[in-house]
Amino acid sequence: MIADVNSASKKMRSTSKMKKLIIICISVISLMIISCEGTKTAEEYFTAAEVERNAKNIKASLECLDNLINHYPEHLLSPQAQYLMGDIYMNDLRDFDNAISSYTKVVENFSGSSHEAQAQFMVGYVQANILNNIDQARITYKIFLEKFPDHELTPSVQFEIDNLGRDINEIPVLKHITS
Repeated sequence: MIADVNSASKKMRSTSKMKKLIIICISVISLMIISCEGTKTAEEYFTAAEVERNAKNIKASLECLDNLINHYPEHLLSPQAQYLMGDIYMNDLRDFDNAISSYTKVVENFSGSSHEAQAQFMVGYVQANILNNIDQARITYKIFLEKFPDHELTPSVQFEIDNLGRDINEIPVLKHITS
């Protein structure tokens, strides 16, 4: 009888040890998975986004950029990532509403960054030249001139304003392009 109790006790300890070992293994694996996802740096997210874009994996590229912005909102790459999202929406996906939204986020969320003026310009450019929303483009371009009067894009913005709504053939400086 005592032998049976000892045998049963050993089995329970062995089973208990096995359960603990399984729990520890699962915990370690879970921690490894979680920590791997959280260990990407802003630079790694940005590089991955570029690699994915070049491989035509546009959705994955946008996800990497979004992760960079969400995990590192104060990082110097965040405004560039937000601007790049606008570029991807405009050029790769031809989704102009999301392009404007992405460029607008640069202006609103990353004021003072080196990409703010470019993003403000791109909002006006898409409005004027793609969506043909002349009134809104005029407002956007005027905001640009107020905020960035000495920026290198100022002459381009003024040119855009001067020629809003005109066909390319009606702009003397650009006639050589169509001839």
